[in-house]
Amino acid sequence: MDNTASLAHSAQCLKKAIPLMVKYKMPVTPINYAIWYCYVQGDNPQLNTELDKVIGQHNTCSAQNAQEIFDKYINDEELAFFQQMSEKFHGTVEQVQFDLSDSIQYSKSFTTSLVDSQNELKTLSSINSFNEILSCVERLTDESIAMQDYARGFQTKLAQAYNEIKDLREALTMTQEAVDKDSLTGLFNRGKFDTDIVEFCLHASSQDEQSKLAVLIMFDIDHFKRFNDDFGHQKGDEVLKLVAQKVQNCVQEQYNAYRFGGEEFCITGYFDSINDAMTFCNQLRLSIAKLTIRKKEDSDNKRNISASFGIALMEFSKSCLLVEKADRALYLAKTHGRNRVEIAANL
Repeated sequence: MDNTASLAHSAQCLKKAIPLMVKYKMPVTPINYAIWYCYVQGDNPQLNTELDKVIGQHNTCSAQNAQEIFDKYINDEELAFFQQMSEKFHGTVEQVQFDLSDSIQYSKSFTTSLVDSQNELKTLSSINSFNEILSCVERLTDESIAMQDYARGFQTKLAQAYNEIKDLREALTMTQEAVDKDSLTGLFNRGKFDTDIVEFCLHASSQDEQSKLAVLIMFDIDHFKRFNDDFGHQKGDEVLKLVAQKVQNCVQEQYNAYRFGGEEFCITGYFDSINDAMTFCNQLRLSIAKLTIRKKEDSDNKRNISASFGIALMEFSKSCLLVEKADRALYLAKTHGRNRVEIAANL
């Protein structure tokens, strides 16, 4: 398999491996990637059998199990292959740079030849110079054809390199999305929140006093444990998905929504006023309150879903205390009866 085909094959395996890691709630770590990459390739049936067995038992593969499979089945040759993938990517870029430089030099040479031929033609003005003129024209024709062939070849190389890099870029984008998203709800996950909230607070602190209010909203599903206890964990997951869908519908592209952990969620965004933030939260709260869950075998046994909300405002020139303030507001909402919205007082 040549470099182009090998690189394309590697990118395809990468695309197939990542969704499997996300499906089984496995972080996209080098070890997990390596065992799933080999799984997708199918060259090691024993690895596939053992990984299938672990997934069948636990519906995931723990870090310990992944390490054991890695140590047992991933040999030095395969480890070297993963290193080669990175080297091939860099090699593709370097080859493009080389081909481009070579093409520029070839183009300069062709331009020089054109200038030389033009000067030669100026000196061949008499009828007796017919043979010399014809020879010059033939030479120019040959060089022109050669230049066209070279240009076509270079375009083909560029197209191949573009496709290779495009496939790898798409795979890497999928990797980053998998790392940032919660696999159950599709919202951003806690790791993404921890990174984003720092930037959010820094940006808010740098704004002037006339700009919009930077707001953190924290909310969780009321009595969520009862859903798991009474209806089972699968129904509990369904509740989380239903609530997440309502959140997605409300935030759209204006705000960022995260699953903070368990049944707790966060939203960050900028609002014109406190009343606007309150209105947004109450609209989302009422939307969630319309949801119900029921047992499959008992349609009469249904339960309403509700959520409690805490709002924290990022104050000008203050340090980033949003999370602590929002959590305190959420606690007030729960102690004051749930299914309500509270705003955090200053700490």
